[in-house]
Amino acid sequence: MRKIQLVSMVVMLVSFSQGWAGGAPGKVIGATTTDSYLAYKLSSQDGFVFIDLRPIEEYNQGHVPGAKHLDYNDLTEQSLATLVNKKSGRVVFYCSGNASELAGWASQKALDWGWQNGFVFYYRTGMREWISSGLSVEK
Repeated sequence: MRKIQLVSMVVMLVSFSQGWAGGAPGKVIGATTTDSYLAYKLSSQDGFVFIDLRPIEEYNQGHVPGAKHLDYNDLTEQSLATLVNKKSGRVVFYCSGNASELAGWASQKALDWGWQNGFVFYYRTGMREWISSGLSVEK
């Protein structure tokens, strides 16, 4: 009986600490996780739409060149469809970086709404890594 209680407590603590930790998920099943190198290569190719989910003030301070702003509070299937074709559009979601869950959440929502595997890219490390990699920003 004591072993069961101990195991239950450990499971609760692990679950609590994972939920409490926050931050960007390591990956989103069905989305392609990308780093700055791949994101940079994708940004120069036709057919890829970068979606910046940060607050508009941060977007205006500098964003991936050509990126569209879509506040995470306004993300719906319809608002995304106005920016990215659901059947053939490739979308790259990003936000501030590892400490933010927004790009992972948006990637999962796009997949749930029917954007296809292979067409959803999750730029997990986001603007923080883009800038620290010395890549140019647009204002």
